[in-house]
Amino acid sequence: MDSLGSQGRTPVHRAAVASERLLKALIVIDGSERTGRVIAHTLNVAQDVRSIEVVLLVVVAAPTDGRLRGYGTFKRDQHAHFNEALGERAVTAAARRFDQAGVSHKERIEIGDPADTILRVAEEESCDLILLGDAPPGALRRWLPKVTGLSIATVASQVAQLAPIPVLVLK
Repeated sequence: MDSLGSQGRTPVHRAAVASERLLKALIVIDGSERTGRVIAHTLNVAQDVRSIEVVLLVVVAAPTDGRLRGYGTFKRDQHAHFNEALGERAVTAAARRFDQAGVSHKERIEIGDPADTILRVAEEESCDLILLGDAPPGALRRWLPKVTGLSIATVASQVAQLAPIPVLVLK
């Protein structure tokens, strides 16, 4: 019986090594610390699995109409452009790390509902795996299940539940 510790390989490693075809992974990034962990894990996998291609995805939530404190009234397209510029910084930083490691990648910035957009892009790009980070639970997410038995769905939990392909959520 193979043990994870003895070989240092995860099921993702074994699956990619067993099949010589290209493994295509969708990496959801947002510029946060958890994104750094997702990128580091992907680069670690890429060291062992040379036949990997990465799609870097930044999802910008659809802008709402109204006022933003300190900025006045934005039109929908101006707000989207502002958020897209922030997403571009995150994807550029991640792309730089993949370039340095010599891993083939593609960048996408999408606007929309995060869970729906992630699933749509994974299907469009024919990805084999989705990797994303999940924020640590805040006070409300810890308290609500204890008191009411209800929990708040996160983007990561929605994607993991609805995706037709494997999803790896890093905390």
